[in-house]
Amino acid sequence: MYGFFRCSGCNKNWESSHVYCLRGTMEATYGQECKSCRVMCKPYRVEHLVCSQCGEVTCVCPFKERHVDPNISHRRDLCEKCRSGHPCA
Repeated sequence: MYGFFRCSGCNKNWESSHVYCLRGTMEATYGQECKSCRVMCKPYRVEHLVCSQCGEVTCVCPFKERHVDPNISHRRDLCEKCRSGHPCA
């Protein structure tokens, strides 16, 4: 899942492809910490990952980089799921 975040502490915005929802819902299970002010936030909007090549949610094309910038690494220190002992990446 892909999430859009807004920090309630400093109003900073960010996006992440590391969002995990309760099965069958669009409700995020884990949050991410704002790197500016360290407030834990859950996404205000969640959507399915969309293939950047074919534009489909259920992609079958050989390109697997979906809605993700490979140049941005996953910040495990800010990820509630990773810090809980269940790493996402």
